[in-house]
Amino acid sequence: MPKSLLDLPVPAPSFWVKREWDRADIVVIGAGLVGLLTSIRLKEKFPRRSVWVLDQKSHFFAASWRNAGFACYGSAGELLDEAKRSSLDSAYRLYERRFRGLHALRQEFGDAALGFESSGGWEMFPTQEEAHKVVDQLESLNQDLHAIAGQFPFQPKAAKSLGMNFADTAIFAAQEGAIQTHLMMRSLRQKALSMGVELYEGVHVHALEAEGIYWRLNLALGWDIKAKSVFLCSNAYSSWLQDSLDVQAARGQVLVTSPIPDLPFRGIFHADEGYLYWRSLGTRLLIGGGRNQDFSGEHTFESQTSAPIQAHLMRMLREHIVPGKEFEIESQWAGIMAMAESREPIVKTIAPGLLAGVRMGGMGVALGADVAVQLAGLLEP
Repeated sequence: MPKSLLDLPVPAPSFWVKREWDRADIVVIGAGLVGLLTSIRLKEKFPRRSVWVLDQKSHFFAASWRNAGFACYGSAGELLDEAKRSSLDSAYRLYERRFRGLHALRQEFGDAALGFESSGGWEMFPTQEEAHKVVDQLESLNQDLHAIAGQFPFQPKAAKSLGMNFADTAIFAAQEGAIQTHLMMRSLRQKALSMGVELYEGVHVHALEAEGIYWRLNLALGWDIKAKSVFLCSNAYSSWLQDSLDVQAARGQVLVTSPIPDLPFRGIFHADEGYLYWRSLGTRLLIGGGRNQDFSGEHTFESQTSAPIQAHLMRMLREHIVPGKEFEIESQWAGIMAMAESREPIVKTIAPGLLAGVRMGGMGVALGADVAVQLAGLLEP
């Protein structure tokens, strides 16, 4: 007698399953933010076509459910770092895509449905010298970004009142904020279903194969289905189905504290060129990042936390963010992002009927809506 339902073998599909679940017009692989938004745009564009969204696990395990809930465009320090890695034009183009995408997401669903809090975002620095390296370039950044943001996006501010152990000067971005991830994902899921998108979880696609005008999807369930068009929207995991995609898995680790009485600040915060980030959750604190402490170790598909990175996050909390405050850790988790040398998303047609919208670079909340519009636009009527 099996000890659990999970021990039972996968049953053969019935006649009815094969009849109903044989082929679709469009299949989107990945039920996270980008996949759901893409399915919505596709259903708007092709209301008579069947649109299925497949995900290998319950949607609670999607990477989009495991993010930190930051609604940001990129700190000044991060943009300058991107300019060094690529070019200033590339950094500005990425900022514009994030700005446009987040604005579109808020316009479509409304701030209440996303749990959006217009708190502003802070960039903190370890020393005054480091702060002034970025502050001294703000005038040029602000002038160049004014046309995108509609205002000067970055202002230097005194940071002493925040009670943190960082430089006295910080940079404030008034247009940034935070979302409640569970509310965002609920809103996306409900809209997709209401439009007739069919959402199937626990469906792992092993392989894809072109077959005439169709793509054959080989399922771990034990049978195949066909689709005229397939959209890869599972970010880093898409590389398992299409190894030509320039994406690399990058683990993001997060922890949340117990309530901290008299927390002296609210909002979202970045340091270390965006590799460290934290935010208030009521009187709790969420902190994440730190993968630059061990780049090679954090290039993984394993969604477990690791002791060295968690220790780094704890050290930053105790020594720099809330020094002298008492707290416990209530939650710890990790999610998988998609990175590469380029931080530009990949939005392209790989082959006729096979398209990809991946490599969000840890900024899927800001980029997702813009990527979905562009990706759906690639499919011809």
